[in-house]
Amino acid sequence: MSGNLRNNMIAGATLASVLGVMGLMTVGDGLYASHYPEKPGYAPEVSEGPTPAVEAAAPKPIDWGALLGDAAALPTLVAQGEKLHAQCVSCHTFEPGGANGTGPNLYNIVNRVSGTHAGFAYSGVMAAHAKPWTYDELSQFIASPNGYLRGTKMAYAGIRKESDRVALIAYLRSLAPSPAPLPAPLPVEAPAAPVEAPAPT
Repeated sequence: MSGNLRNNMIAGATLASVLGVMGLMTVGDGLYASHYPEKPGYAPEVSEGPTPAVEAAAPKPIDWGALLGDAAALPTLVAQGEKLHAQCVSCHTFEPGGANGTGPNLYNIVNRVSGTHAGFAYSGVMAAHAKPWTYDELSQFIASPNGYLRGTKMAYAGIRKESDRVALIAYLRSLAPSPAPLPAPLPVEAPAAPVEAPAPT
């Protein structure tokens, strides 16, 4: 009986020791375990705002003085414009004293004040515009009539190609008792200075 009791005491002491060691290991893990947060505490907040738009380079101005002042090239340019004006004859007349159609007569149009041709019922925006049809004004209007003057009666998509607009305006300029004066050619841009290579050290 005493032998069994002794064995039981030894077994109990052994079990208690094992349980004690396991308890200490559990407590130690709790004290020293690395707890990683689901979200890093020091991660920088990066705001993803809109990417700054790259500014489009401004279109270069048309050099009317050089293009229409070239006496050798002008006849070819006018002939090209005459072909292009065929798409306008359904709405406009071009001869002196010609009747107004869906649009006003366009003889002697260059430098005429917009919205002033006699006998034509202009839209309110065109009458209020009241600016001379300079070369640039004509070019911008012909490129996109409704984009340039919102509300104009001219239901035409426009001529986007710059060289075609230049040719058409050269032709319109020729339709006058005396062609409108030309601006002076634009100054020639100086070429960029070459970048010098650094001197060897």
